[in-house]
Amino acid sequence: MLNEQIVRLLSLMHIHPPSANNATASNSVLKKLKFGKKKSTPKFGNLPESVWDNILDNLSPFERVKMRRVNQKLKNVVDKRRKRVLYADFLRTDVDTILPAESSGDGEFFRLPKSSRIVVHEEARSVLIIVDTHWTISDAVKMMAAIRYYGINAHTVTLDASLAELCVAAQSTNDIAFWFAFQSASGTSDPVCQSSKSPSWVPDDFRVRSVQSYEQDQLSAYSQWAPRTQIIPVGPLFPKATEVTIRASVPQLRRLRRFPIYRSPLHRSFVEFNNLHILRLVVSTNTSSGRRGRQVAQSLKLAPFLKWANAQRLAHRFSVQFV
Repeated sequence: MLNEQIVRLLSLMHIHPPSANNATASNSVLKKLKFGKKKSTPKFGNLPESVWDNILDNLSPFERVKMRRVNQKLKNVVDKRRKRVLYADFLRTDVDTILPAESSGDGEFFRLPKSSRIVVHEEARSVLIIVDTHWTISDAVKMMAAIRYYGINAHTVTLDASLAELCVAAQSTNDIAFWFAFQSASGTSDPVCQSSKSPSWVPDDFRVRSVQSYEQDQLSAYSQWAPRTQIIPVGPLFPKATEVTIRASVPQLRRLRRFPIYRSPLHRSFVEFNNLHILRLVVSTNTSSGRRGRQVAQSLKLAPFLKWANAQRLAHRFSVQFV
């Protein structure tokens, strides 16, 4: 009955339905006229980008990174936010002074899930990532992944000496476990160590013995640096960086002297020479003996680091500050 009414309606509109020989086509036309097209319902992933930005604002930095796995659109939204991060600070200190040990976050700082020794604070234009002074191999691997993730777009970068050494070493090998044992063998590298003895788990033949001069220390380091794998860096970690600051105490300068043994110079491991405006070394001269200023400056022995950084080529773009 309904089909006959539709046919009469079409005839009044001077539209002739298909002949009986094409019954299949006629039935399809009638079905379309009868049921119409299905209305498209909005999908979850097709929300406007402004809505996703509001959602991401209420997530922790770790949850934002996980959202990249949902679909390509969300990945693009998260990556666009990452490109706006121009200031990146990677530091090493006691994280319990920032967040209570039992807290996972306070709205400003967030602990990395399954790794309570890493804390992150992210804003629209900056990110601060802190690893605990008592870190582990797993923490070093995760810190390196975070540096690669945020460093690619950062214009101003600040690194503690231990993390700067991690960056240089990671550009020559992906054997972070070996590097961690290598740098841990010297108990006097960081002021946080209460004893000058090497950790008990370091093999005797791998320990860095007390030396009479930094030249002997360099030779010892060259002979012991033998990672299981070696890689060629495809590019610097901070290709867009214009300002790089390395923070170090006087005991931590030993780390900077080791940079040449990794055979990954400044322009391969850190920055593009043409983009760099300033490479700044900030040295904390507060020592247990109370020495400051000129006396400490004369005992830095930074020749290996200056050679690694090619300070002669940097000229006025390289500076050392004492605080």
